[in-house]
Amino acid sequence: MPKSSEFKRRIRENICPRCGSPSDDGGLCGACRVAQLSWFSCQGRVVSIFCPSCGSRKEAGLWVDTDVPREELGYDLARRAIHLIPEVSNPEVTISIRDQSSNRSIADCRMSGTLLGEPVEGYCQVEILWQKEQCDRCSRMSGSYYEGVVQVRATGRKPLPGELRNAGRIAHEVEETLISSGERLSFISEIDETQDGLDITIGSQRIGQEIAMAIVRAMGGRYTTHPKLIGERAGKRLYRITYSVRLPKYTRGDIVMVHGRYAEVQSADGRDVRFSEIPDGQQRSVPENRIEALIGNVQDAAEYLVTFLEGDTIGVLDPATGESTECRIPPGLKAEPGDRIRILRTADEFILLG
Repeated sequence: MPKSSEFKRRIRENICPRCGSPSDDGGLCGACRVAQLSWFSCQGRVVSIFCPSCGSRKEAGLWVDTDVPREELGYDLARRAIHLIPEVSNPEVTISIRDQSSNRSIADCRMSGTLLGEPVEGYCQVEILWQKEQCDRCSRMSGSYYEGVVQVRATGRKPLPGELRNAGRIAHEVEETLISSGERLSFISEIDETQDGLDITIGSQRIGQEIAMAIVRAMGGRYTTHPKLIGERAGKRLYRITYSVRLPKYTRGDIVMVHGRYAEVQSADGRDVRFSEIPDGQQRSVPENRIEALIGNVQDAAEYLVTFLEGDTIGVLDPATGESTECRIPPGLKAEPGDRIRILRTADEFILLG
């Protein structure tokens, strides 16, 4: 067969039988094969369930905390509603979201890429429904649900205001840590300051135990648990637990009398008291029952201005009244006129702390 006839035969065999365009193997060309493929799919509607009280979202039946803005969340929902087949190379998706109302948005989605060597483009719309539903945590909180109470008290005394503030701060820190780790129901529903101390109402037994342990670890003392049966659910007994935290009789910063000398408490665990002697700072420890008297706390001390020094006597200026007072300076404590010195004033005397 002449060469010209062979060339014409190959041309006829290498054209697309559908559109007549050149074809590499005589079958359908790339454009016609692409036209037969559904290279993307798009969900027409997606639903986002969120809690109007705290903003958490329900995903796969579970509530999760999130601070993602609505616009960013809408983009993510629309993108997940679009599915491209694996053969598409260099895919690009552009999404523009329009709010139709407070609970409905429309996402205009444009897709492009390369398929079988041919450029492809597509378009679809995704309707986003924003559905409100109260989450498990907010539902429990609004229904006054609780699983226990942490009661903070002190042995043989009332807790100091600073101790109550510290216990409340520790409780909130524990709550933040647990919620950040996914313990959504480990919440504090209420903190009440009572005549005897602090009552912390909690949403789960886990957070109750964690708060009690953290307070004891930071402030000393001990805690006990007191469960109370409140009913049954699915054959399982339900309990509310009171976590009774007892702070030590003496706390850090207390000024006490030990062996006839003043000392500042450094730590106490309900059995032993560790202290530093005033004014030399010598560290010692004694059983709690060896403390002779509680004088006050360093938080009650004030800074006095030293006005003169004469032997072992100094003059100090009361910051509250402006009156000048003379007092003895203990051995080992140095003070010069113009210095400021911390003094704990009792009904009977001035205790120079340094």
